[in-house]
Formats: sequence, structure tokens, C-alpha cells
Amino acid sequence: MRALQPVEKGYIFALLTICIWSGFIVISRVGGQSPLTPFDVAALRTVFAAAILMPWWLPRVLNSSKRKLPWYQSLTFALLAGVSYPLFAYGGFQYAPANHGAVLIAGTLPFFTTLFALALLREKPSFQRMLGLALIISGVTTLFVAMMRGASWESLPGDLMFLGASICWSLFAVLLRHWQTRAFDVTLGVVAFSLLVYIPIYAVFLPKALSQASWGDIALQGFYQGGIVVCCAMWTFAKATELLGAVRVAVMMSAVPVAGTLLAIAILGEVLTPASAIGLMLIFLGALVGALARARVILPVSP
Repeated sequence: MRALQPVEKGYIFALLTICIWSGFIVISRVGGQSPLTPFDVAALRTVFAAAILMPWWLPRVLNSSKRKLPWYQSLTFALLAGVSYPLFAYGGFQYAPANHGAVLIAGTLPFFTTLFALALLREKPSFQRMLGLALIISGVTTLFVAMMRGASWESLPGDLMFLGASICWSLFAVLLRHWQTRAFDVTLGVVAFSLLVYIPIYAVFLPKALSQASWGDIALQGFYQGGIVVCCAMWTFAKATELLGAVRVAVMMSAVPVAGTLLAIAILGEVLTPASAIGLMLIFLGALVGALARARVILPVSP
């Protein structure tokens, strides 16, 4: 049996990430409608992930010779993907529907990632990738306008938080490639530094509503956000980025609005209009076109 090539493995890891992120949209919206605050959900995510991965990250914390990443890289990854991203995302789901999160977090990811890749990696998108991005942006715009038609502007704070989450994750993705890190090392660094930085601040200063939530809500958010999203999806995303590149993976993540919106319709009862269906189709086509494109690296000019 033929062994899978690195690019083929990258596509598999990206597909797994898409599946988990689609569930993340719905589970996070459920958490946003529960008594739990965004700070609670972020804390549950961090504690559950840290407990599961403790046999791997704790020896690295106690013994500097076993650490694979410089402390500043682990801290940066943790602040972006372990603290800022979840707080923006969970905060957004308190104000806006799940389909807004699916569109604005994953749908805008290719745009922000392309900008960061151009600045940090000197990657210039090819014509095919620009075409894919244009289709994605058109689809995101169509979908968002359709969602906001007849709706109140009460979701605006949540929508802005979703954009903040997308920016944080885009920068995280490009830095993965820029620093040429290994997926498992990044996951352990994010978990350890998130625990050391965020949990003390949460315990002392941030509002909590854990006592008002059911054990079911706590278990669901802790298990999915910490066990599935962090321990699995963060690793599969980092692995896909390692094998395929930050921009290509970000473009593929544009399939999340399609899957996430369909899950929101099926599970949360949210409505899909004809205009929304057109937007989803444009996003899907853009993700397909962009994922197959190659980026060009801009060589520095000799002095």
C-alpha cells in the first residue's frame, strides 16, 4: 500500500480541523447561552487541556533541557491562541448567533492570514489564490448581509469580537510557519503558558458563574473545548500548517462557515435563506480554488 505524501497528510489534518471547528461553532454558542461567562469557558478549556496533556508539558516546565521552544515563542502562541482567541470567540457567542461566528471567524481567516503572510513570510498570493480569496470575500459579504437583513444591531459587539478572534488566529498561524515550529511542541507550549498566565488572573480578578451552571454545561464545555479543540484541533491545525503552509490552510478553513452554518440550522434551529445559500456556495468554491493554489515567495532585493 502506497504511503501518504506529506501534502496528502496535510489535507487530512486540515479536514479533521474543519470537522472539529464546525462543532466548536455550535458548542461555543451553547456555552454562550448558558450561565457560564466567556472567562469561565476559557478557564475550563485551559484546565481540561492542561490536565489531559500534563504528562508531556509538566516535565518541560520543570526541566529546561527538555523544552523544545524558546519561552517567548510559547508565550506568544499562548497569548494569541490560548487566551485572546478563545476570549474573543466566547465573548462573541454571547451576543451573536452561531452562524455569525462561523462566517466571521473562519470566513475572514484567509484574508487576515494572507496579509500577515505577505508581511512576515514574504508570500505573494498567486492569481488562482487571489481568485479564491475574492470568491470567499464575496461569499462572506453575501452571507453576512443576508444574516443582518431585518436583524437588530445588538449582535455588533459579538461580530467585532469574532473579527478579533480571526485576527489572533491568523497571526498565530503565520507565526507557526515563520518560526518553523513542530505541532506537538506548539500545543504543549500553548497549554502550559495559558495555564500559568491566564488561570491565576481568572482566579483572582475575573467574574465567574461556575456555581450557576449545571454540571452538564461544565462537562460539555470542558471536554469539547479543552479535550477536543485544544488537544486535537490545535495539533491538527498546526500539523496542517507545517505541511501545507499558513495561507493554504486558512483558505481551507473557509469551509467551516458552510459546515458550521448547516450544523447551526440542524442543531440550534437557525434559518438558512436563499441569499445565505448563495453566500455559502461562493465560500465553498473559493475555499476549493484557493486550497489548490500555490503561493509565491517574494525574494528580497540585494543591496
